[in-house]
Amino acid sequence: MKKIALILLTIVSFTAFAQKTEVKSAEKAYKKGDLKTAKEMIQKACQLKDQADDKTKARIMYVKAEILAKLGSKDINNYQKSLNTIKKLNEFEKKTGKERYSNDAKKLKIQIEKEVVAIVDSDLKKKDYKELEKSAEIAYQLTGDDQFKYFSAVAALLTKNFDKAEKLLQELYDSGYTGQKEIITVKEKATGNRIAVSDEKQAVLLVKAGAYEDLKKEKTKSVRPDIVANLLYVYGQLGKDDDAIKFIEKAKKEDPNNLDLIIGEGNYYLKKGDNAKFAEAMQRAVELEPNNKLINFNLATAYYQLKKYDQAKKYYEKTLELDPNYVDAYKGIAYIILVPEEQITKELNKDEVLMNDKLYNKYNKQRLDLYKQVLPVLEKARKVDPNDENVLTMLKKIYHDLEMNDKYKEVKTQLETLRNK
Repeated sequence: MKKIALILLTIVSFTAFAQKTEVKSAEKAYKKGDLKTAKEMIQKACQLKDQADDKTKARIMYVKAEILAKLGSKDINNYQKSLNTIKKLNEFEKKTGKERYSNDAKKLKIQIEKEVVAIVDSDLKKKDYKELEKSAEIAYQLTGDDQFKYFSAVAALLTKNFDKAEKLLQELYDSGYTGQKEIITVKEKATGNRIAVSDEKQAVLLVKAGAYEDLKKEKTKSVRPDIVANLLYVYGQLGKDDDAIKFIEKAKKEDPNNLDLIIGEGNYYLKKGDNAKFAEAMQRAVELEPNNKLINFNLATAYYQLKKYDQAKKYYEKTLELDPNYVDAYKGIAYIILVPEEQITKELNKDEVLMNDKLYNKYNKQRLDLYKQVLPVLEKARKVDPNDENVLTMLKKIYHDLEMNDKYKEVKTQLETLRNK
């Protein structure tokens, strides 16, 4: 029995010695910048960590965190692993009551924070949204600053990680985040340009020195409307229409004049086929932004669907006033002009009309008068977009029926060419 106990003691002693040797080797390689060897050595030490004494366990965790932090510049995921190791180290030392490496780990965490924030800035400048999604998330964990959560949310949206974007944006909205910050500026007397300064004390000194004047404190623009707009977009991409309308109802109480909310509500009703409510939303939107051509066009189309043709024409014309090259607005007006055509055609096809030249000529004249009325509208549309097949198809029929043979042949040939491409 004594012999067995001695053997066990020898094994434990050898294991502890191996651990300390590997940790020392890892530290040595780390200081030399040989991170590959450092990582291999610390991994070997970790495999035997459970048999180590508390001091060695803590040392293994701290060295591992150091190595991973250094590797973070090559792969940002290593920063996350380093932070996880630091967390385990802090929990372990709190449990044992011996804080041997906690203070060093705190300094290491501060260093990681500086490096990660610098990476976030770099990712923003490069517009590398795939990397920004990760770097900003880690920066948020380190700092607790919601600005980084916002960066990560927008990056997730731009990389089409919509589930993550929804979660982060919803958290930001629920927390009341606005992203607003106070900035202090002074105006340079010589140029009239305003410059931002770090604090009010510095601004006062610059003004007293005489080269600057007009100290101002201002708040940056709120990103809350952008959060709302992005959330609505994400709901749309995820097909969560019912969640979207619930969010809209909630958000409208806070900001009833938010254009994105109103348009989002309109789009929800459009998907549901409720043209009346879609028109109501677009009418409200156009009141808030009367010179938005897209909103005017959408309102015109909503009224067209509701067969309120006078209102529809009014807003199609407003669209063209804002943008004379808006070809779909020309088509909208053309469709309105041609609304009576269906009923006229029905009359023309009745047996009693076909048998009565006087009646037939009466209805046929009405049809041709419609074509003469719509022709200038369609020709304007063709000038804007010479290859719009819908416009060309309507013109082909009208030129034919009005016996404008040269125009008919021209359009017919153009359509055939387009369709054979």
